[in-house]
Amino acid sequence: MLWHPTLSTFRFKSKILDTDEASSGKWLVPIPIPDVGLMWEDIEDAALAGRLLAVKKSTDVLARKIGHHLVCVYCATSDEACVGETLKVLRDLGMDGDLRYKSDKATFESKDENLYSSREFEDLSPKHF
Repeated sequence: MLWHPTLSTFRFKSKILDTDEASSGKWLVPIPIPDVGLMWEDIEDAALAGRLLAVKKSTDVLARKIGHHLVCVYCATSDEACVGETLKVLRDLGMDGDLRYKSDKATFESKDENLYSSREFEDLSPKHF
């Protein structure tokens, strides 16, 4: 088993629709193996409080394969508004670094491409010339 069960107070189910943006998707949050406990606890608490739609984390089997734990933080749709709001919650929880977002349609189709990078949402500050 590579994943623990999905945790959601909203009875979340993935949606695979015609486009990536209409389909559900997830932020991929890598967590170093020794740090997974506290970071996961913060994400889990946010999901239980209804701040995050759904979350799941890798088992030790997957963590050993890829060299770190991976947490999936789900969004109902992959449009920029929904994805951006979820990223804001992750940043409020202290998740830092460049995160990648992948639609469930891409996962279903075995595509490796990410739909978004967190940089796309955070590099929107005005440029000074």
